[in-house]
Amino acid sequence: MIFDTILSWLGITTSSADVTTDNQIITTDGSKMLRCYVAGPLNADACGYIKNMHSMIKAAREVRGLGIAVYVPCNDFLEGLVDGSFEYTDYFMNSQPWLEVSDFIFVCVNWESSDGTKKEIELARSLGKSIFYSIEDLKYALNHQSI
Repeated sequence: MIFDTILSWLGITTSSADVTTDNQIITTDGSKMLRCYVAGPLNADACGYIKNMHSMIKAAREVRGLGIAVYVPCNDFLEGLVDGSFEYTDYFMNSQPWLEVSDFIFVCVNWESSDGTKKEIELARSLGKSIFYSIEDLKYALNHQSI
């Protein structure tokens, strides 16, 4: 039960959360914890890439603050740094299964010129996922249970 081990590392015991057979986390009030894929531009010069990572992680923290589990593709940067031989497709092929199992995606600002983000939005639409472009719209949907 690797998932139980991860929960333990995070300080979550099975008395405060349970895991379903499809790896959904069940919170103490019995509801399923929503999963969000955070999409946004990454490719840029070195400084631009770091600024884009900052934007994605900052957005993810806001979403996480709403009680939602997040996957942030730019965090794969560290794995690529350690591996040393990752190509664009390695990053993209690792992140897309997470998009597929997410309940919705949150798209960071300045995504319009990112081909990768456009592909992620297209995939999310084809899977019938809700797509949010602002934290306000996400909060509204959460308050009206429309996710």
